[in-house]
Amino acid sequence: MNILDVAFVEELVDACQYFWEAGWGEYHAGNISYLLSDDEFDQLKEYMQVSASVDVAFDTAGLKGKAFIVTKSGACFRTMKKKYERDLGIIQFKENGYDILWGLDQGRGRPTSELPAHVLCHRARLADDANNKIVMHCHPTYLNAMTMIHELDEESFTQTLWKMNSECALVFPEGLAVLPWMKCGEGPIGPATADKMKDKRVVVWPFHGIFSSGNSISDAIGLIEAIDKNAYVYVLVKANMMHGMTDENVRELKEHFGLS
Repeated sequence: MNILDVAFVEELVDACQYFWEAGWGEYHAGNISYLLSDDEFDQLKEYMQVSASVDVAFDTAGLKGKAFIVTKSGACFRTMKKKYERDLGIIQFKENGYDILWGLDQGRGRPTSELPAHVLCHRARLADDANNKIVMHCHPTYLNAMTMIHELDEESFTQTLWKMNSECALVFPEGLAVLPWMKCGEGPIGPATADKMKDKRVVVWPFHGIFSSGNSISDAIGLIEAIDKNAYVYVLVKANMMHGMTDENVRELKEHFGLS
């Protein structure tokens, strides 16, 4: 049996392929982390053995024993289906570090450099929603374009997208978080993103990309699809925009669907 015969692993690899086909995961762009339940961990046990142990500098409080499927630093979504044992891995956290249990080029590779942001976001989302499973980072083309022509105030950014299509208020009623530009990788951007994810499922990194979370792979991708589609509409009409939904229209949707 191949590890790709496990349904949720196949779905994760398919998501990487989809990101590349959508233009959201060019070259080494994009990364994913998937929190394994006890049952999912057991399904993969036959593939696991410790190939490396890694110490980390970031705070791992509350992560001990938790295992994740993660993408490798330098992974390429375009080739993930053929190079999954090189570009994916299973890690399990312990005090001040983690063990590599499968993949990542047989332990020679390391998870994405944005691993601190991922695991801190998982911890923040789990405090708000015990069913959170996944955190995804990619570079949606039109969302990036929108960050270059729209003010980077998260309230007005959210309201603009809500006004582009009625579906937006239904898909992300809690709104979007928007950070100022920050250097990616390890450092302040991870804690800042996690802080926003205490009550948001999506965080926008201006001029860079998006962090999306969800209870399933499909949920997290759906958020990105809805946001980038309507960022596309915004970019298309920005120069000649005459009208769109009003604040009152959005309030009517809120009341009709009982959104908070």
